[in-house]
Amino acid sequence: MSEKELTLAESVKIFIKSLKISLKVRGMGSILVSILGFAMAFLPMLIAVYVRNFSNEIQNAFGRGDAYIAPVVGVFAVLSVMYIMQMLWNSLNSYFEMRNRVKIQMFMRERILRCTCDVQYKYILNYDDFKKRINFVSTEAGERVAGSIGTTISWLQDIITFISIITVLWAVDMWIVILLVGACIPAILISAKFSDDQYWAQGFYVLPWLMSCSAFFEAIRSSAINDTRFFGAYPWLRSKFERLNTEYIRIKNQVTKKHVFFNSIADIFRSGVYVVILLIVTRQIFDNPTVGIGAFMLVFMMASQLQDVTARIFTVAAQFSSNAAYMRDFFYLDQLEYEMRNSAASPLDKYSIEFKGVNFTYPNTNRKILKNLNVQIHEGEKVAIVGENGSGKTTFVNLLCALYKPDNGDVAIGGVSIYDNISQTRKTLSAVFQDFARYEATIRENITVSDLARGAIDDKLRAVSESTGAWEFIETQENGLDEIVGSFSPSGNNLSGGQWQKVALTRCMYRKDAKIMILDEPTAALDPIAEAELYRNFTDIIGDRTTILISHRLGITQLVDRVLVFDDGCIVEDGAHSELLAQGGLYAKMYQAQAQWYE
Repeated sequence: MSEKELTLAESVKIFIKSLKISLKVRGMGSILVSILGFAMAFLPMLIAVYVRNFSNEIQNAFGRGDAYIAPVVGVFAVLSVMYIMQMLWNSLNSYFEMRNRVKIQMFMRERILRCTCDVQYKYILNYDDFKKRINFVSTEAGERVAGSIGTTISWLQDIITFISIITVLWAVDMWIVILLVGACIPAILISAKFSDDQYWAQGFYVLPWLMSCSAFFEAIRSSAINDTRFFGAYPWLRSKFERLNTEYIRIKNQVTKKHVFFNSIADIFRSGVYVVILLIVTRQIFDNPTVGIGAFMLVFMMASQLQDVTARIFTVAAQFSSNAAYMRDFFYLDQLEYEMRNSAASPLDKYSIEFKGVNFTYPNTNRKILKNLNVQIHEGEKVAIVGENGSGKTTFVNLLCALYKPDNGDVAIGGVSIYDNISQTRKTLSAVFQDFARYEATIRENITVSDLARGAIDDKLRAVSESTGAWEFIETQENGLDEIVGSFSPSGNNLSGGQWQKVALTRCMYRKDAKIMILDEPTAALDPIAEAELYRNFTDIIGDRTTILISHRLGITQLVDRVLVFDDGCIVEDGAHSELLAQGGLYAKMYQAQAQWYE
């Protein structure tokens, strides 16, 4: 959220962007209805004019015989058609406006999802306060932005109605227009002030309130509920929720009271002016009876319409101006740095790995995680990376996946910088991350998402699943590979932590053309038997692909060609398992601490 005041030029740019989004999202049918709406914007003025003509024709026909009835019937017929057109138009317009609002909301959600998936990874680590911004846009700002975007075309149509009504009323008496429009100014100013109050109140109080709610309900939805129940955390959560909620309600009530009080005064002022306008017209009729009762009917109808459309135009403009602060936060997503993707990229032919003088520091921190790192990994080599927590192991593989960029130095695969073509780099790799995804979808989709171009080939899926041990539970599912799993699956069928890890490992292995496999804690959720089974099948699972394995459990280090020992962002030991044991250094101490598990 930004507190900087918007300039007029910035507000105009935001309005144009909103109009473009509105046109883009609406679709051809809705656009045609919107175009028709610009013609229908003249209808209120035309109806009022024909009501005047109808009143005058009745006055002329009164007591003068049947010959004067025909004009009355003709005007009445036209007036009836216009009323029917207005009724049908209002229904059609309301239907499309509801559809458009939903479409705009879906567009915004898709835009937020795409931003989260495609933005450079430094933002995910909360660079430029990204997490607060994206949360604000996803919640409080989202509804306001959708509303403002949805009203852009309707606002332009109201301007046409406003001009057409003013033109007709000005011909009757210019003071009618001046008084009617002037009477709307207090309400407009109040609306603008109220909208500003809403922005600052909600911007600074709703956000932490929503975050508190999110944290509370996330605890209930997730496995953290065990912790919450065991330690009896509900009173603490409730008090935290109530404290923030009470403060929010206090601020909200202050704003609402001011709004109701001043808005009531503005309404009284508008109603009083309306009575004055009717008296002006009545006086004109008395002074000049030829004006006719039709003039009274014209002003009677158009005065209220002018006040309504004036209030709508300026209120929407004021709200739009206020909401522009929210919209600026939404359009902030367009200003971020995004990863450059190339869907046509193919894996690299050569896939030796080299880190050259790499230093890395996480955004918003000063601690250097990797320090002048230099290492080469040859094609087909199996390498284990070990070290204490915070030593830089996971950062190393995240850099290799081109999720981060180093402060300086370079990472290359096959002699080519991995940042020259990120898509090519990632198609050369496949990975199981420590925090792997658990998609609310079928098991088949959870696996094949790693290689959508390959498709879902049942015999291949089974072969890979058998090698990772996942087939043992897949074949017991009612729908096999097509079983929907997850916390919100229709049958409530969620997998265990170990089963999910096997799915993640299968997803990694299913990527057909990957030359380098990255396994970050691939056995963390597995029981000892499943882990031992994975070790036995390790060679068959990996094949001849280059493999980088991170694990706190050192039993698997006996199966690799080489072990890299990380400590405080540096590689302090590098060699085969037996060589490092003989050296008696950090690796030997770590392995001996776990030796009883592998004897």
